[in-house]
Amino acid sequence: MQAGKSSLPYCMTKKLSMKKIFLLPVLFLVLIFDARAQNVEITPFTGYTFDHSFPIFNGRARLGGGQTFGGTIGFQVNDFLEIETLYSYQGGTSTARSTSLPNDVSVSTNTHYAMLGANRLFPTSPQMAFFTGLKAGVGIFSFPNNEYRDVTRFAVGLNGGMKYFVSDNVGIRLQANLMMPISNVGANLWWSPGGGTSVGVGGWSSVIQFGFTGGLIFRLAK
Repeated sequence: MQAGKSSLPYCMTKKLSMKKIFLLPVLFLVLIFDARAQNVEITPFTGYTFDHSFPIFNGRARLGGGQTFGGTIGFQVNDFLEIETLYSYQGGTSTARSTSLPNDVSVSTNTHYAMLGANRLFPTSPQMAFFTGLKAGVGIFSFPNNEYRDVTRFAVGLNGGMKYFVSDNVGIRLQANLMMPISNVGANLWWSPGGGTSVGVGGWSSVIQFGFTGGLIFRLAK
């Protein structure tokens, strides 16, 4: 073994790095909750993210839609402000077609988001509130069949929806989501090959993912 080189395989190192990315916002929010929060809300959710098509150099690409799974942990600071962390996962098929590509591309793609942000609450009654939110974090595009290297980018997210509590501790949450990885994700998504083969396509394109989710809220009072 060479000095300074990791003894872990690449796939294991990648998994450890992703776990760190997802755990850090949660640990940060635990500290906030201990100091400021009135209660905590844990919301597992599912939904659907739609296809997004965008231009690339001499062609077009598409990030396929699919069912979305994930969860949020929210810490209510007061009646109008909530700090929240989010993780979501969506599997789909990405395609690219360009006269600069030697072949059309069709590849399974998993999309992960790990984000931290805040929601502005608009309560209408003790049971119901509307909200809008802004989050920032990372978007990770991974390829389960290892055709390409993972792509990690800074990302921002916008969300809006409503909560309705059927009891003091259980509620329903419905929302719309807009996820936006920043930088040239579209231009680099399919040409960072793990096998060392260069596709040779350049250009810049943004990726915007829109979808809806719904979930059950479990509220824990402090």
